[in-house]
Amino acid sequence: MSTPQKSIGVIGAGTMGAGIAQSAAHAGWPVLLYDINQMLVDQAKESITKRFARLVEKSRITEEEGIYCQERITITTCLNDLANCDLIIEAIVEDFDVKSKVLKGVGDVAPNAILATNTSSLSVSELGSVCGFPERVVGMHFFNPAPIMPLVEVICGKETSESAVQRVTLLAEAWGKTVVHVSDTPGFIVNRVARPYYLESWRIVEDGIAPVDLIDNSMQSLGEFRMGPFMLTDLIGQDINVATTRSVWDRLGNPSRLAPSAKQESLVQLGNLGRKTGSGAYTHDDRDNIIPAILIEIAELEVSDRLAKAIEEFCLEASCTGGSMIEQYIFARVLGGIMNEAMWAVTEGVASAKDIDTAMKLGTNYPQGPLEWAENIGLDKVHNLLIALNETVSDDRFASPPFGTISAG
Repeated sequence: MSTPQKSIGVIGAGTMGAGIAQSAAHAGWPVLLYDINQMLVDQAKESITKRFARLVEKSRITEEEGIYCQERITITTCLNDLANCDLIIEAIVEDFDVKSKVLKGVGDVAPNAILATNTSSLSVSELGSVCGFPERVVGMHFFNPAPIMPLVEVICGKETSESAVQRVTLLAEAWGKTVVHVSDTPGFIVNRVARPYYLESWRIVEDGIAPVDLIDNSMQSLGEFRMGPFMLTDLIGQDINVATTRSVWDRLGNPSRLAPSAKQESLVQLGNLGRKTGSGAYTHDDRDNIIPAILIEIAELEVSDRLAKAIEEFCLEASCTGGSMIEQYIFARVLGGIMNEAMWAVTEGVASAKDIDTAMKLGTNYPQGPLEWAENIGLDKVHNLLIALNETVSDDRFASPPFGTISAG
């Protein structure tokens, strides 16, 4: 078959690969979608065709544009067909050995292509080193669903060439995406900074302070988060959420801030993974009835005068809505943890404060970026809250980096 010059190659015809192919084709690029499984590429092409048809039905694109978009995507099961591609993006299983083997194979076939990995948790530097093309390998982390989610994290490995980073940045922006630049660190921005939203919520349950539905409702009402942490992890899959937590925690050297939740891990061990199994933090039935599935014995909340004052001052600036003491405690503890992780990420050079805020708003739909939110509240109030919270724990997990160095930019 003839391969168009400057085509985009996409390896993997699953949900993410098909979504990336659709995004590139919609923006006007010819795409070669590759998978070893003929049935998968056929299904992916059919699925993409249907999605373009729906865009036509909704008058998002014309019928003619829909036809052109469909025609820009060519499916193949022959890796050699990707030889003349300008950029090749792998979107396959999140397994280091599998990814490095595929990158090595496609790097040999396409000697002039930039090799982008859609990994969400693996080291871009290590993938580049093992596959043998470290200067050509760059991280290009899309979010699901790729045609809709506007964010792309671009990750520069230790030996990634500057031209490769610039090229994928320009391409992603040409496809209508917002790019944030991230150093090659565990979890990058979103999967790291979002950890306390889940973990601190699970710890509140483990402490017997509040049930899952009260925590979800508090984060939605006081923080205007679109979904509470337990409803969200049931949707994502408790197993997927736990695996991400474990990966980030292990690769960062086991900081107490990001330690996995024993109660969440026990859910996974029992096979209660969320919506896909009918039970997780909640039970879900086919009529979309949702009932909390985790019953706890509520302990009396004891808050020192210092912590009570810190929470009150924090919530007064952080939320437009009042709430009970327990609701404010939940909201302040979880949001304070998120802000603290964002500040550690800036301090450790993961990304700029601006890119961290952008990533959390676009990648997780947070109502505000954690660092700009902290500045709006007042860094002194955030600092006082973290000090007071840290006095209530034995693992020092609310300890913050030096506050004089933190700015939302």
